[in-house]
Amino acid sequence: MHQGTEFVWAEPYWLAQHVHLALYGNHAVLMDLRRNRYLAVQPAARLAGWIAAWPLPAVRAPGAPPAVLGRLVEHGMLVRERGAGHAATPVVNALPERTLLEFDFDAPPRPNGRDLRRAAWACAAAASALKLWPMYTVLEQLRRRRPTTAPPGARFDVGHAQALVRRFVHLRPWFYSARGACLLDSLALLTFLAEYGLHPHWVFGVRTAPFHAHCWVQDGEVLFNDAPDRVRQYAPILRI
Repeated sequence: MHQGTEFVWAEPYWLAQHVHLALYGNHAVLMDLRRNRYLAVQPAARLAGWIAAWPLPAVRAPGAPPAVLGRLVEHGMLVRERGAGHAATPVVNALPERTLLEFDFDAPPRPNGRDLRRAAWACAAAASALKLWPMYTVLEQLRRRRPTTAPPGARFDVGHAQALVRRFVHLRPWFYSARGACLLDSLALLTFLAEYGLHPHWVFGVRTAPFHAHCWVQDGEVLFNDAPDRVRQYAPILRI
């Protein structure tokens, strides 16, 4: 379709269902859950007009498609059929403002036997899932576990959530070190909290120059296992 001297692609590609997008500066970062890989495209405008709902102006000059487009198609990250994919809309996630890791040292957590059993189960289940299953399957299992609707009148009880997080963090060193283990820590915490009927979100983020991926647990503007200053360095790419 021509508009004067500009050219707009009339039949765009769609992101495959297992592919997610984030924009960070001048980079577009694509997360491929089936291959457990990330692909960064710079400048991000190179794909404008080729992929549906690309979050940049969808107008480009006539010419051959960029080489990266062929790579994305070859690896199954792009599809032609709208029903088999989704629009390239970046995830919306609340800006974190506070964390539940602010402990009161005058009132140390007092986990009981039930907390210990549930923490042990959560840590073992999370470690096994990450070892045995591809990330796509891990996330699908988490999606199925989340309730589709909240009970009538249900509200997020920050005090209750913080008490559970404090107990879990107190028990955590018995099972693993959280340093550099954001995947395991987030999944174990989510599994532990689910035993008490709490289902916050698992959020994944990326940054570039240099590239780094990270994940954390969050509900609204409240972080469960990270600090706002650190999380704000990342652009969210997936929220479960």
